[in-house]
Amino acid sequence: MRIQTVTIVTIALFLGIAALVLHLLAMCSPHWKITKRDAQPIMGPVSYGLWERCEYTNITIIKQGIALGTRPNVRICWPNRYMRYSPDKYSTCYNIRRKCSVFDPSDLPEGCSCRYLPSAKGSQWLTVLAAVFLILGLLLLYLKTIASPQNDSALFVLTYGPYICFLLTLLLMITGLILIGAYTYEDYSFPLDSISNNTQDRQSYDLHSLRTYAKYHEAIFSYERYVAAEDELIKDANSHFHTTIGWATGYEIIAATLMFIVTALSFLLMIASRSEDI
Repeated sequence: MRIQTVTIVTIALFLGIAALVLHLLAMCSPHWKITKRDAQPIMGPVSYGLWERCEYTNITIIKQGIALGTRPNVRICWPNRYMRYSPDKYSTCYNIRRKCSVFDPSDLPEGCSCRYLPSAKGSQWLTVLAAVFLILGLLLLYLKTIASPQNDSALFVLTYGPYICFLLTLLLMITGLILIGAYTYEDYSFPLDSISNNTQDRQSYDLHSLRTYAKYHEAIFSYERYVAAEDELIKDANSHFHTTIGWATGYEIIAATLMFIVTALSFLLMIASRSEDI
């Protein structure tokens, strides 16, 4: 193996390992996105990860029924799941939709379930597969430096395998970042004038409960009213909250940048290997 090829492999291995470490740190972090409330009453920030979301809150310390003080900024995390139910179970599930973090699945009423959102499941699979392909690509790249292929199949795998694995890793990382950026307004709940103007008895709606309400009252709730209510919900959410990226997203962006370089180096290595084989 020529000195130039060894140099490319060494650089690619170091950058690939750095990308893997950053990617794994991001996977395990609940700080992909951070939401803060701008309007009164001001609330603590909520951070979102792939598997859980965390909130910082003040906890009152109580002993034998006596309040001893307050512990500020305590982080409380729970699975990043949300209540899902069909329109015919709207009345049963609506009032407990915020209790997925405290309910055992077996204790939920029939027809109510706590699930990860499709976007969350997609992000989980994308990041896990990216880690698998990255590890596989690094192993193949390392084998290329220490092993001599004994047949055409092994030669093909060691020549094209690293580039294919790294390219798939890069595509999965980029797709995951795009999916993480897709916002669903699931945690935002507001009373909506588009549904009721009665200030004495008004329910708050998030995106899923609004959709289920519209299907449950399909006979009296027109599609035009639903669109107006959804626009009002999104407008209220944007005026009350803002979302920023967390350090986990920053790590993933750096990892994706490193993978772009590694993919380019592995492509050069593949071209050089083909030239040597001809």
